[in-house]
Amino acid sequence: MTDGSGVSAHLQIPLHEYDGRIRTFVPHYEEMLDEAAGAVRTLGFAAPVIVDLGTGTGALAARCLEAAPGGSLIGIDADPGMLSIARARLVRAEPVELRVGSFAEVALPACQLIVASLSLHHIAAPGAKRALYRRCREAVSPGGAMVLADCYLPSSEQIAAEGMRKWHRHLEQFYSPSESESFLKAWAQEDTYFRLVEELEWLGEAGFSPEVLWRRDLFAVLLCR
Repeated sequence: MTDGSGVSAHLQIPLHEYDGRIRTFVPHYEEMLDEAAGAVRTLGFAAPVIVDLGTGTGALAARCLEAAPGGSLIGIDADPGMLSIARARLVRAEPVELRVGSFAEVALPACQLIVASLSLHHIAAPGAKRALYRRCREAVSPGGAMVLADCYLPSSEQIAAEGMRKWHRHLEQFYSPSESESFLKAWAQEDTYFRLVEELEWLGEAGFSPEVLWRRDLFAVLLCR
């Protein structure tokens, strides 16, 4: 779920609190990951090689391995601390290989399936995002797929603004209004959310056939065959 700078500094929390607090930060978090794992299950790949971009603490990775029995996983994340937590979480899941590195820079392993949750928004430039999608398409074998779960903006500025207000209200269930605003401003310095229509276009250009499987406010799960 991360790439680039350390997640502890980015989210303004101690690393060991991540799993406990991510649900307070991200609306519909559990539902979104469940939908992503459900997409993996529906694909029905036999013992696939799964590459997880921005593995974080391994929450999506664990779900994907349950959804694809016999599968193996290669997780890539730039934050060694997050991978240490993922390693503990996935200790009974084999085979699992966790690699420290930026998924924007390292070679992507050949695989049947790429997954990513709340990580690709760390790619700030449209050209870089499009290049990443091309690299993903080259890594995925014929008949393979990619499942993405992240924040994607609506085309309407008015609807996007309402989505941000809903995100703010979600935060205020757990934090003060000033704390909530501080979180969103801090995250905006590193996170870049493109319009959903742009993301779908870039995925198509890269050679995927993308579709929106699930959408709640600003968040969505995409299946890219």
